[in-house]
Amino acid sequence: AFHPSRPVRSMRPRDILKSAPFFAEVLTDGEIDMLAARAHFIAFPKGAKPIEENAPGTSMFVIAKGRVSVSVEGDTAPIAELGPGDILGEMSLLTGARRSATVTTLEPTEVLEVNKEALAHVLGRSPTLVGRFVEMLMRRQRALDRIAGGSAWGMYRPSRDELEGLINVFFQARRAS
Repeated sequence: AFHPSRPVRSMRPRDILKSAPFFAEVLTDGEIDMLAARAHFIAFPKGAKPIEENAPGTSMFVIAKGRVSVSVEGDTAPIAELGPGDILGEMSLLTGARRSATVTTLEPTEVLEVNKEALAHVLGRSPTLVGRFVEMLMRRQRALDRIAGGSAWGMYRPSRDELEGLINVFFQARRAS
C-alpha cells in the first residue's frame, strides 16, 4: 500500500535516458531498454563532488534531479551550471579518459549512473553504436567550442577516427575476454 511518509520515486531509468539527447539521439528504444536495466540512481547531498578533475572514471551520469556546477582548475568562475537531462562524464565512460572537470552539487542531486559494464553490454550487441556515439561526441564538441570560443575546457581534441579508436580499445579488452 501507499505510505505518504515514504518518498515515491516517479523517475524511471528509461525516462531519464530518453530525456538526455546524448542517449535519445543515439540509441534505439531497444538499446535504451538494455541500458536502463543496468543503470542505477545515486543521490548526492549539496556540496558533494561526484566528479573530480583528473580523477580516473569509467562511468557517466545523467542528472535526474537537482543542479550542479562544473569547474576546471585555474578558472575562477564555474564554466557551466547543469540540471535535469544534462550529462556528465561521457568522455570517461567512452574512452577511459581522466575527468576533465570537477562537478559540485549546488543542491541535493540525484543522478542516473551508466557505467562501463552497462554500456559494454549494449555495445556488444550493437556493432554500429560506437560510430553513432562518435558522431554525437563530435557534435557536442562543436557546440561546446562555439559557446567557449574554441577552447572548451582546455580539452584535447581527438579526430573522429582517433575517438573511434579510443572507444574500441577501451571496450575491446572486456569484449575479448
